[in-house]
Amino acid sequence: MAILGINDSHDCGSSAFSSGEVVSAVNEERFTKNKNEVGFPYNSIKYVAKNTEEEITDVALAWIGGNALISRIIPSWDRKRRAIWRREISRPSRPVLHMMDVPYRLIQNQRPRMLWQAFGVPISKRITSKRLEGIDKELSRAKLHVVEHHLAHAASAYYTSGFSEALIITLDGSGDGLSGTVSVGDKGEIKRLAEFKAATSLGIMYGAATVACDMRFSEDEGKLMSLAAYSYPAEIPELWQFSVYDPKTKNFVSKIKTRNEILLAEYMKDHVLSKYDRESFAYAVQKHAELQVTTLVKQWIKETGIGNVVAAGGFFSNVLVNRAIEHMPEVKSLFVFPQMGDGGLSVGAAAYTDFLVHGKFNKKQISNVYFGPGYTNEQIFAALKKSKNRHISFEPIKDPAGHAAELVAEKNEILLWFQGRMEYGPRALGNRSVVALPNDQENRDKINLIIKKRPYYQPFASSILEEDAPKLLEDYLAPNRFMTGANSVRKEHHQNLVAASHVDHTTRPQIVGANENKLYRKLLHEIGKKTGYSAVLNTSLNKHRRPIALDPEDAIWTLENTGATKLVIGDYLVSKKNK
Repeated sequence: MAILGINDSHDCGSSAFSSGEVVSAVNEERFTKNKNEVGFPYNSIKYVAKNTEEEITDVALAWIGGNALISRIIPSWDRKRRAIWRREISRPSRPVLHMMDVPYRLIQNQRPRMLWQAFGVPISKRITSKRLEGIDKELSRAKLHVVEHHLAHAASAYYTSGFSEALIITLDGSGDGLSGTVSVGDKGEIKRLAEFKAATSLGIMYGAATVACDMRFSEDEGKLMSLAAYSYPAEIPELWQFSVYDPKTKNFVSKIKTRNEILLAEYMKDHVLSKYDRESFAYAVQKHAELQVTTLVKQWIKETGIGNVVAAGGFFSNVLVNRAIEHMPEVKSLFVFPQMGDGGLSVGAAAYTDFLVHGKFNKKQISNVYFGPGYTNEQIFAALKKSKNRHISFEPIKDPAGHAAELVAEKNEILLWFQGRMEYGPRALGNRSVVALPNDQENRDKINLIIKKRPYYQPFASSILEEDAPKLLEDYLAPNRFMTGANSVRKEHHQNLVAASHVDHTTRPQIVGANENKLYRKLLHEIGKKTGYSAVLNTSLNKHRRPIALDPEDAIWTLENTGATKLVIGDYLVSKKNK
């Protein structure tokens, strides 16, 4: 018996959870090609339901009220809000923003919470059942559970962590009136110890700082983190007006009460950033965030005596914050759920409901996130034959990993690599990747020029075989399979990873173990035999502003519409001819 999980807010998607394990999971953006898609995930649900062999007995819906309830009823409302963030439509004037801030505060804080729950749960159930009926009448008759936002985040991390007992931290912008929680997981039970108001959100503060630097809210926070490395150490005392963790009250406090992220960004721009350069501002914001989170973690480890920490929520996409936590002496081990943002809510809702209904608790940590669609060589061949672009040719190859290694290591090719089931989450982990030699600094510029078109200060990640990781990484503690942390590169290997590390010589590595992704592991091993170290620059297989490739058609489209010239897909090598 399986549980179907649904998130129908932004970055919507679906998943199936059974007997304590993820069966399948995918986000709607991969089907629609709209990043962080908003709305009901029809395509994702169809995929998950079709690829779940067990009977789906229950449906778990993430989010109760607030923004999610409004976007559940009127999806266009949330789409418009995000279009403003992305600058696809004009930003409202400041007077209009102040008018909008009044209902925003009511929605954001969800007070009284019982009222939101009383209205939100039955309305959500009716809407969801009706929409499920359009997909499958059997699904619409399944028992429907509605799971609170931060409980779903907590569950996504805890039930996939492999820890029987864990300290669970969630932090994001906001959800169901909160910006974060602290809980304890114990033998499958989750007990909440503290919750943080949305009005003093550290996530919104960080996002507002991103907007103050003329970047996009809820999308470009990683750019702000990257920009921070370009500053000398800088202190900005004015930041202590915004979102500070107070151990006495066990909450975040803020002197600046404006809650609307754009208004907060405007205040920061006028009263803080105007006094400093952008790089110093980014550095100070990043260090401020790290300090608040480590203060929080330190207090709760002391109070609970639990050193195994698990985390979820969009704030934990910040790998430098995660690195700071991992290296705390109080922390025994850290696990960050790979799809840490709201895109992972469907897994959390399904996992929590699975334990609630069936009482099954899996103590084994997830070993991979290849939960999406996979394609046979026959399907790949059909897609290649269907392509009418006369500028590409293709041929079968007997050894895809060996052939790819030769192209990368000997010919320094920027290679598109499409294999197996698609990764779940924001990181390419060796099945939908662009790979290149990490020892050639020009490769970073080439990938930016021909595919990604990212700012100069945004680094690319790396994939490293587990046996080589201690040799290459200075502060290596444990293998991170999912690129949720960062490590410093050893000085003697700075040049070897120059294209896959940042200006401060840190890299965001995917550590590939002996028992996972055999084909990708072979690719790394073969490259290692030729170069002396088993590592590559690894970034996601997609063109700028498009989601990661879903199917063979997406991979072929990316080859055709970027400056890349080679694609290894299944057992085929696809080449672009000179025009």
